[in-house]
Amino acid sequence: MKTPKNILALIIFSLIWMLTSCGGGIKQEGKSPKLMPTEHGAMSEMNGRGSTSDDIHEQHNSLINDFSHKDIVILEHPYQPTQEIQVELEQVIDAYLRIEVALIKGDEQGVNNSVDVMANKIMAVQPTQLFDKGSEAWKNHQAFYKSKLKEMRHITGLENKRSYFSHLSEIMYCTIKSFGLKQGKLFAIYCPMALDNKGAYWISDSKTIKNPYMGEKMLTCGEIKEEL
Repeated sequence: MKTPKNILALIIFSLIWMLTSCGGGIKQEGKSPKLMPTEHGAMSEMNGRGSTSDDIHEQHNSLINDFSHKDIVILEHPYQPTQEIQVELEQVIDAYLRIEVALIKGDEQGVNNSVDVMANKIMAVQPTQLFDKGSEAWKNHQAFYKSKLKEMRHITGLENKRSYFSHLSEIMYCTIKSFGLKQGKLFAIYCPMALDNKGAYWISDSKTIKNPYMGEKMLTCGEIKEEL
C-alpha cells in the first residue's frame, strides 16, 4: 500500500511532466505574424502552410488575364540590370509617357514624334547587354515594341493610334514588372469605356486620371488598378 508521501510525490511528478510536455503546444500571444518577402520585396504574412506562393503576383496576374497579348514575357523574379541599362530602360518609359500626353491632348503629330523617340530608345537597349532571363525577356519585349510602334507610326487617325497605344501599354506593364523599374512611381490604370467599350489599360506617372483613350470627351474616366 502506498504511503501518503508516495502519493503526494507521484502527483507532483505527474503535474511537472504534464507542464513540460504541453509547453511546446501553448500558443504564444503577443508576437507579430512571421513575415516572408514576396517576389517584389514586399512583406506578407505566411499562410498556414508556411508559404506565400499562392499570393505571389496575384494582383498583376489578374491584370494580365485582361490583356490582348498572352505571349508577352513577364519575369516571375524581376531581373536587376546594371545602373546604365536601368537608365536606358527608364528612358523607354519616359518616351511612352510622352506618347500618352500627346494622346491626352489630341495631338496626332505629337504622337508621331513621340513614337519616333520611343522607337529610338527601344533600339538603344540591346538584348546582348543583358544576361539569361533578362536578355530573353527584353528580346521578347523589344520585338513587340518594334512591331507596334511601326504600325502606330504609319496608321493615321487618333482613334487608330489609341488602339495601338493599348498594345504598347500591355508591353510596358510587363517591362516595368520584369525589370523592377521606377518602383512606387507608376500606376496601372483601367478604363472600361475605352476603345468602344472594350476597355483598356495604360501606365501613368500620376494618380490624377487623365485618359489617353477618351481625351477631352471623358478625361477623368479610369480607375487605378495597381501601384507599380
